[in-house]
Amino acid sequence: MSNKKILAIDPGTKNMGFAFFDRGELVYYGVSVIKDGTPTEKLKEGRKVILRLIKDFKPNVLAVEKAFFGNNKTAAIMNVFVSEIMSIGKRKGLKVIGYAPKTVRKFICGNGWADKKTLSEVIVSKIPELKVYLTQDRAWKERFHQNMFDAVGLGLMALSDMNK
Repeated sequence: MSNKKILAIDPGTKNMGFAFFDRGELVYYGVSVIKDGTPTEKLKEGRKVILRLIKDFKPNVLAVEKAFFGNNKTAAIMNVFVSEIMSIGKRKGLKVIGYAPKTVRKFICGNGWADKKTLSEVIVSKIPELKVYLTQDRAWKERFHQNMFDAVGLGLMALSDMNK
């Protein structure tokens, strides 16, 4: 197993998923809520979350889900945010890897077009302790935890790449 410490980030302007792997083991995961506000305030809040995660976990690898390119305000903010996360990682001396969502889904599920639920189910088959987050009593909770599953998927892919 790799002795790398990998921080995986699924960026979001509302909820940001994260997962931390140490020596190949998933040791911490969750979702940070980004407070409502102007795009500038959301970016500032997101930067604070990223800097705190880097400070707390001291990773040497930062894996980030690349934003999709859409023609709307949210996509524009996401693209800026992803660029900022990658810049922060580089400034902190981390190896920064960006993955497209389809690349991660193809790696985890064998199908780049797999939906978020399928991705979550395959991850739970590999990491059973996450099963508690799979089915929730409210649809919003499932969507909320999906950010964490996306980050775990990113981390698993980065781990695989580090071990090649």
